[in-house]
Amino acid sequence: MRPMPENFVAFSVVCGFFIGLSFSIVSIDEAFDIVVFTLLITFLFYILIHLSIMFFIDINKIGGRIFNKTSYENTSNDIINDLSIRERKMEHLLQKLEDEREELKKNDSKERKRNAKKQRPAA
Repeated sequence: MRPMPENFVAFSVVCGFFIGLSFSIVSIDEAFDIVVFTLLITFLFYILIHLSIMFFIDINKIGGRIFNKTSYENTSNDIINDLSIRERKMEHLLQKLEDEREELKKNDSKERKRNAKKQRPAA
């Protein structure tokens, strides 16, 4: 597992809280002062860890990769082109289905007329 700055911050804040709480309980008698000094020491640990991360950890090594805009745009354009081709194919298929439906309606009406003519003379 690679060291991440977020892990250092979380660990430092938790340590700062418990160290601040310990020192506050040992040296102060009033409850409000204990809370204030605990929060103050926790905040100091928070600032200290951010300063140490800023000076001692190389974010570019931890970050892994740099965002490649041209590759992303090329991939996006390929996907968009593929989707437009599929959309045209679907529109073509839907148009064929609509034409077949119209043809079936015409044939159905012709078939009904033929059946009506066949049934009429028998009466």
